[in-house]
Amino acid sequence: MTKQHGQMALDVSLRDSVSFDSFVVGHNRELVHHLIRVAEGTETLAPLFIWGESGGGKSHLLNSCFRHAEENEQKPMFVSLSDLCVAKGSEDILADVDEYNIYLIDGLDHVAGLSAWEDALFQLCNASRDTGKSMIISAIKPPTSLEIGLRDLVTRLMSGLTYQVLPLGEDQKITALQERASDRGFEISEDAVKYILNRYRRQTGNLFRILDQIDLASLEQKRLITIPFLRSLKLE
Repeated sequence: MTKQHGQMALDVSLRDSVSFDSFVVGHNRELVHHLIRVAEGTETLAPLFIWGESGGGKSHLLNSCFRHAEENEQKPMFVSLSDLCVAKGSEDILADVDEYNIYLIDGLDHVAGLSAWEDALFQLCNASRDTGKSMIISAIKPPTSLEIGLRDLVTRLMSGLTYQVLPLGEDQKITALQERASDRGFEISEDAVKYILNRYRRQTGNLFRILDQIDLASLEQKRLITIPFLRSLKLE
């Protein structure tokens, strides 16, 4: 567990620079607007619950909120529950966190059904509401569909705003992959992107991971990214 510069348990699985600018908004503009306002200290939400499919951008958004909040001299705390060992006592990470004014909890579904964690999250929800701080929580399902034993926690999570992170459409995914490639310093044609879309799982996170593998293979083999090159690859 690390704690530095107002940061706790930052998700290390995100390799690239993550920001709101690198998130393809699609139909999620209203949600992104709220997150930016929270990060800039002009809006307080306790709680704001966001949910959506795995690989759909929830961690990206919470990381972006964390980094934008730091840039705006806020004091955010980020906890990635998917990265934690949820052994007995691990929920203590949520105790004694009064120094922060924005709580970002990623992956509630990983601790749903664990009574100690549910109690700790319920207490943090209440504390953030009572002290005028923001709390943003993500999961793969809405609160009422998670296997949460503490019904008071479900009620509290439903008391604020709830947004589904809506998946990108076909054209938006093409744009997202081409922009991702450009950010990494290479180009990929629309035909090549469509080839990828037709052969791999379409969650945005998975598509980005596949694109990263293609980039690495292209560099290693010193080949342009063409459809014949893509056909030669064995990607997972």
